[in-house]
Amino acid sequence: MRTFPQNYALPLLAMGASLLVRPAAAQESRLANVPAKTTSRTPVAEGPTVLGVFDGRFPCAEIARDWKLPVRPECEKVKWSLTLFRDPATGQPTTYRLRGALNESRLREGRWAVLRGTPTDPEATVYQLDPDRPDVSVYLFRGDDNVLFVLDQQRRFRVGTDYLSYTLNRVVN
Repeated sequence: MRTFPQNYALPLLAMGASLLVRPAAAQESRLANVPAKTTSRTPVAEGPTVLGVFDGRFPCAEIARDWKLPVRPECEKVKWSLTLFRDPATGQPTTYRLRGALNESRLREGRWAVLRGTPTDPEATVYQLDPDRPDVSVYLFRGDDNVLFVLDQQRRFRVGTDYLSYTLNRVVN
């Protein structure tokens, strides 16, 4: 059995004791989450009528089931570009445009609304696409100005994989 030289014992003991008496601290603060620049040749929508443009990729099967679409075996991932529009005077939600590889037309448009609460956070901000069609609504948890998380139909977080997550990130020109 290997032993530490005695001159290491006291510093190790002091370090261990300091961990016991120090208050726990959060991770170091970092600069704000910065949106990615678009890699598309087409500029993303912007201006007072646009709340934001968000892009992401995630597993296909669960979203297809939520939308009552057949799940094709070759459907591995969904790629979305979501544009949320708002009334420029009031800031209230108006319409959305969703471009993606899941739906046959590759374009889905409709109205959206802001809701409050999830089962674990009653104060959470949740965006609902197609509130007039709750059987195929999409729920998005607003992480911050730059990140949206795709929720399930009960407004719970979905779990992605090491390859794909249920995250939409803001993109800018």
